[in-house]
Amino acid sequence: MSRFPTWEAAGNGLPYATPTLERLPTELLILVLLEIPDLASLKSIVLSSPIFHQAYLTVRQKALYRIVKNHWGLLLGDAMAATRSRGLQFAHHKQEAIAMLDTWRRKEEISDLALSSSIPIDEPSNLEETFNLIHLHKVFHFFLKQYETKVPRPPWISNDQWENSILPIKLSHTEKHRFLRALCRLQIYANIFGEYEHTTVEKVKYNGWKNSPKSGLAFDEEAYRLFFGTVPPWEFQEVGCLWAFLTTLFDDIYKEISTGLYELVEKHATREDWTRELFEELPEDVQPPWWKGVDKLGNVEKIWGFSNSLASMGPEFVFRILHGMPLIQRDMVMLNGDDELLSSFPNMNLTEDNMVPLIYPADRHAVHNYEQLWSTLPYIEQPNLGWKQLHVLPDTPGQSFEEAIDVQCARKSVWLWGYAIFDDERLTAWKAPLVEFRLGEEPEFAV
Repeated sequence: MSRFPTWEAAGNGLPYATPTLERLPTELLILVLLEIPDLASLKSIVLSSPIFHQAYLTVRQKALYRIVKNHWGLLLGDAMAATRSRGLQFAHHKQEAIAMLDTWRRKEEISDLALSSSIPIDEPSNLEETFNLIHLHKVFHFFLKQYETKVPRPPWISNDQWENSILPIKLSHTEKHRFLRALCRLQIYANIFGEYEHTTVEKVKYNGWKNSPKSGLAFDEEAYRLFFGTVPPWEFQEVGCLWAFLTTLFDDIYKEISTGLYELVEKHATREDWTRELFEELPEDVQPPWWKGVDKLGNVEKIWGFSNSLASMGPEFVFRILHGMPLIQRDMVMLNGDDELLSSFPNMNLTEDNMVPLIYPADRHAVHNYEQLWSTLPYIEQPNLGWKQLHVLPDTPGQSFEEAIDVQCARKSVWLWGYAIFDDERLTAWKAPLVEFRLGEEPEFAV
């Protein structure tokens, strides 16, 4: 039996003449297990001894829940919604999706009223949900580390300064909170309003929730109000920032796919005429899943236009692409990529009139003294300097919040450098000329 290391006397590294941890009574072992803050440490201890393993089995769900709660903190409710919304595509599960979103937006109200529910709102109801939350945190933590080293350069900062003096960025607690919150919302969006994942060209299924004799605008407005209309407008922009970042992660995969397809044709094509480049002319057992216009070598460059749609499939999907084997990556890209703008986030074509008024609980911001209200909120609930400079219109004293802001002003060019994610202090240190980006302006900088 492997032994857990003996405790050491403070300061001199000498062992105490006391029992090892595994000699403790089971009740104390359980207390020790319940204090372990992360999965790696828990796994290490549990696998170190049959005694620990037996104690762990008696409190497995409780111990794992504590780790999940430690991982997600105040965002546990959002993470729960990101996992529970799986499979609730709006076209085929509209009522279930509406019910889930309604519970999600009212979670604080329900908790305050102590309303009973067969399924806990802000905690996993079983081990499967617990493991889903642990996996989701692993996925999101991967993207967080990627963001710290690969976030695109703001246009007013020189490439040399960005690469050598600023990267890698160590995100603050508040920035991490905004980042993880945005990924949760993007995953919920992808699960409900995004497309089904396609695994074959023979069985293609679409989340065509807009397909109706009625006006498409009515459906867009309904979808927006159900989800994005219930969160403060700066949190929608946070989601846009993370979506834009995900679109930057595919170039290396595209290069490998392109090279692989050329090698495939060179190796297997037997004809020398114009049909040589057609993928359908390849032997069936090596044919790539050709569709979306990428049916021959001459059209391979189209895959570079797929990034918007692939990122709109959600963080979990992107994570699997990035960690897949080359053939799996190729098939996932070619089966799910699309270069049409309507296939990408946000797939809701709305005017400002369709985006207001805000819906509960976001409507608490719809007051005249909104800046005073913000000052009373925790920092993680306030808009950052980037959002305020771009969206709060100048010379609007006395107006209500909804009258004083530019709700739209959502565009990839500012999402890319994370204007709604970073703290005020960081944007100030970077000398961000934020007002120059107001009202859709795209300033040019000599750097």
